[in-house]
Amino acid sequence: MSEDRQRIGIIGYGYIGNYVYEQLTSRPELGLEVAFVYNRSREKIAALPPEIALEKLEDFASKGADLIVELAHPRITQEHGTTFLQQTDYMPLSLTALADAQLEQQLLETARRHDTCLYIPHGAVVGMDALEEGRQIWEEVRMVMKKPPRTLDFSASPQFKAEEIRAETVLYEGPTRGICPLFPRNVNSHAAVALAGIGFDRTQSVLVADPRLEVSVIEIEMRGQGVEVKVQRSNPMKGVSGVFTLVSSLASICRAKGPRSGLQLC
Repeated sequence: MSEDRQRIGIIGYGYIGNYVYEQLTSRPELGLEVAFVYNRSREKIAALPPEIALEKLEDFASKGADLIVELAHPRITQEHGTTFLQQTDYMPLSLTALADAQLEQQLLETARRHDTCLYIPHGAVVGMDALEEGRQIWEEVRMVMKKPPRTLDFSASPQFKAEEIRAETVLYEGPTRGICPLFPRNVNSHAAVALAGIGFDRTQSVLVADPRLEVSVIEIEMRGQGVEVKVQRSNPMKGVSGVFTLVSSLASICRAKGPRSGLQLC
């Protein structure tokens, strides 16, 4: 391997993690290599080369990763995010963890203090460049997400039952900060929009369960100072994730190159 290849640590070997691993190990033109793969269920990574399969997440530093990518659960960032940033760059895909304002501040302070970077992937959201570039003029940012009930994880919102939703139902409408703890595995794109634009408290989120749908539909509206931008995206679903999330996650990892510190959208 070339010495200038960036070494990537992968946390989570599910739908997206498996795809990222296969791409990094089969496409040398990406200029990336796998430093380690960690998964809570060890049997999922039992077939991987032993030098890559990480048994204890606490031993991550021994693998020399240039960038650690979380593709598992927001709990990883809550429990280990600041520790990662003391050593190397970090990209959480479970961005709902950052709805905790105190945790977000701790991560940013750690990154700045240790000259590392907290990368924010765009989460298959179209229009992130407009959100970021216009954040000084946006007076309103609103994101509506519509999904089939079967693709939603209701474990943090037991008041809802997927099998009982038989018509289009609004599950949440309000500030983005409020939706993140209710559906932490489903609304990472809402968190990405908030982080790229005007923040968790000013960004408005709507989550709709619609049993007639077979895809995830996202609609984003930005308004301010006479400027209006509307974006819509439809995405086939695989479990709780969209198919387009695969390619967008890989693209974010590939863009996370070069010396940076603090927070960086990619």
